[in-house]
Amino acid sequence: MASVSDFKLRAATRQDLSTIADTLTLGFESYRRWAPDGWHPPERTAMLLGLLHRFQQDGSWCVIAFDGHAPAGHVTVRAEQDADGTENQELARLTHLFVREPYWGSGLADQLHGLAVEGMNERGFGSACLWTPVGQQRARAFYERHGWRATGALDPENELELDLLEYALKLGG
Repeated sequence: MASVSDFKLRAATRQDLSTIADTLTLGFESYRRWAPDGWHPPERTAMLLGLLHRFQQDGSWCVIAFDGHAPAGHVTVRAEQDADGTENQELARLTHLFVREPYWGSGLADQLHGLAVEGMNERGFGSACLWTPVGQQRARAFYERHGWRATGALDPENELELDLLEYALKLGG
């Protein structure tokens, strides 16, 4: 297994969106292990179109990781959108943190998370939020180890069609 020092990390570009969509597809496919019977992951094409829109419209930034030439994972962050669609410069939203299964336990997720928090702090955000499925115990434990706290807010109606739980993190230190 690759060690953290073996990964090549860089800012993602539009040319990486297909690779990111592939990583999301694999990640969401792994949800079948705990998701309710009959649940289906989002379609790759829909995710790719969403990524194309986000990277053009909402100021998302992303760090992508490779093990040699093999994609290993990515993290994506953006400013939270207020109800009127304007960016909230105080609140960042971690939208993705996915590591491909061969790299689970390698430390890559910790490294990507650290880069995301560093980027949020550099951009002057005071706090961050994210949504993760209630049933995704692995992700919830990861975020809690990194100081995220569940807010208690639930989003039962979303594109994943899974109950999502909101987490928050105080930044700036």
